[in-house]
Amino acid sequence: MHVVIAGAGLSGLCLAQGLTNAGISCAVYERDPELTRRAGYRITMNGDGGDALERCLAPDLYELYLQCSRVTPPRRVSVVIDEQCAERTTAPHLGPPNDGERPHTAIDRRTLRQILAARLGDRIHTGAAVVGFERRGEGVVAELADGSEVSGDVLVGADGVASAVRAKLLPEVEVIDTGVRGLGVFARTPLTPEIHDALPSTLLDGFVIASDSEGVTLALGAMDPREPPERAAARLTPDLTLDPVEPYMMLSGGVRPGTVIPAPGEWGPDTPAEVHAQMCDAVSDWHPALRGLVERIDRDTLFSAHFKRLDPTPAWESSNVTVIGDAIHAMLPTFGMGGNTSLRDAALLTAGLQRVAAGETTVPEAVAGYEAAMREYVYPIMEMSADHDRFGGGGLRR
Repeated sequence: MHVVIAGAGLSGLCLAQGLTNAGISCAVYERDPELTRRAGYRITMNGDGGDALERCLAPDLYELYLQCSRVTPPRRVSVVIDEQCAERTTAPHLGPPNDGERPHTAIDRRTLRQILAARLGDRIHTGAAVVGFERRGEGVVAELADGSEVSGDVLVGADGVASAVRAKLLPEVEVIDTGVRGLGVFARTPLTPEIHDALPSTLLDGFVIASDSEGVTLALGAMDPREPPERAAARLTPDLTLDPVEPYMMLSGGVRPGTVIPAPGEWGPDTPAEVHAQMCDAVSDWHPALRGLVERIDRDTLFSAHFKRLDPTPAWESSNVTVIGDAIHAMLPTFGMGGNTSLRDAALLTAGLQRVAAGETTVPEAVAGYEAAMREYVYPIMEMSADHDRFGGGGLRR
């Protein structure tokens, strides 16, 4: 059995790791020429995502993930505060139990992607976008943007919210532009030991949403790894090199309502400085600690992303073509569940295809089992996260 995977995001690479470790042939086709495209900085991890990584990664790579993860924060909760750092409310992170000596916390996205790509070698094909597919006999042929074709027994669309695989498989699915722009501004600000120790303790909890009466919302998430990634890799996986990651605070949002943020492809040389100036002005009367984090932003890390999502798709006939992650359940970051559920998809599908390889079931039956489990778990989260004004963006205080 050979599995063709469209997309080298978190879910696609996690699936490739799981299949490879199970002895199942696979290949990943990624549209970008390199695996360095920015899609945010740190990702909040919970039991769903962490358990999926444990099932799919080799033991030493999983240990590397744990060591590169953020130190365990004082409180593993989402916290809503006002602009003067006064706590309004808290909410526990979603997901299964997540305890132990090193619970799942958060990890730098690029670090995680480098770990997930480790040892896959020539199984990853970059600059190779899957643009469609055709079923031939009992197999499936993926069509690439350069006109070439690749064949397999299973095709998995892990190619994000704009998935070409989903567009062919489920053409009725509509991508929804949420119109959320302000929170789509991302940046990093240094978190040196001196800055870290001077911050109010609330800002070092699991994830923080600060908002004021004017409608300015700033999301914050610290990223201070248990061990520097490059040092952890040298100690645990000498064959693997990870990029250094200095401790930082990820910031998202922090602009006044109605502020025009250029689309991701329209940023010019002066845009980062202009956006930074707007952020500094929006928080000019906030608590000095919050204001300082914004003022110290590394402008080279500023970028924007438009939030798009999908509605739950009614069940479809299962086959040897399926979709995972954002390709089928792209959602707003209200609960920090997008990445975790995507990794969970990969582990579920890996387990199903292992049963196929063992002769215990067929491909359509295994795919149907994955799809049913995915819908049951993810669709309620999609529906709740779509109500962002109520559950996120400062709305938790209500």
